[in-house]
Amino acid sequence: MDILSTIQQLSKQEKKTLLERMVKLQEEAGELANEVLIAQKASGSERKKSQKKGIRKEAIDVVLVALSIYFHQGATLADLERDLKLKSMKWKKGSC
Repeated sequence: MDILSTIQQLSKQEKKTLLERMVKLQEEAGELANEVLIAQKASGSERKKSQKKGIRKEAIDVVLVALSIYFHQGATLADLERDLKLKSMKWKKGSC
């Protein structure tokens, strides 16, 4: 089983509602934002310590929760591939 299939299966087993997943996504996005602020030495973050691989770790958490939301809506792996290709084409055209 590849990693996306595993994530899809775990998403189906997750008991959180759509709203709970959205709140979790906001939480993870906040943690990512905090790591970015620390890395950029933003005002107010000077005394905070970044975790090893902090930005990468938090970005992955955001991706996992976002995929959980995506699969919660009944999407398949084929849907994910198609939708990623479509969005990537928009990015390529500079309209993201």
